[in-house]
Amino acid sequence: MALARTYTATSALVTLASTSQTPLFAAKFAAATATLNVEALRIGIYSGASVSYPSNGTVQFIFARTTAAYGAGNAITPSPHNNNDIAAQSSWADNSVALTGIGTPGVTLWSQSLPFTAGANWAEWVTPGAEWFFGGSTTTGLAMYATCSSAGTATQFLVETVFTE
Repeated sequence: MALARTYTATSALVTLASTSQTPLFAAKFAAATATLNVEALRIGIYSGASVSYPSNGTVQFIFARTTAAYGAGNAITPSPHNNNDIAAQSSWADNSVALTGIGTPGVTLWSQSLPFTAGANWAEWVTPGAEWFFGGSTTTGLAMYATCSSAGTATQFLVETVFTE
């Protein structure tokens, strides 16, 4: 028997052409009594139409607690791993539609630099028992931020997380 309900939340492709730290993907709760544990993260870099990558570029990804929960964005419905589970109690969104109101990064839970090129990707499974806990607040959130060393053209990012509630 599972100890918790397991879900996967996957972003749409988010286009980024900036060197500013930008949130790609975020989570929040409607109730202060809800909690979740992040079990895994996956990130990938994709190519849009007429893509151009900077030479010798890198992208720094940061998964962090935020100082404010997001207000709006492209809503994501997490998929339960067991089709009999209830809907996730957390809300998720990505920046394929403007992700607004999100705070600055607070405590960094994870970070990774990747080469800024098509097909670059990374997956990280958290050691069992050391999962990243989040919850107990309706005014803060979780987010994946990206900072590009140089701006690309039509470069796209995908973020996915596996979590339990």
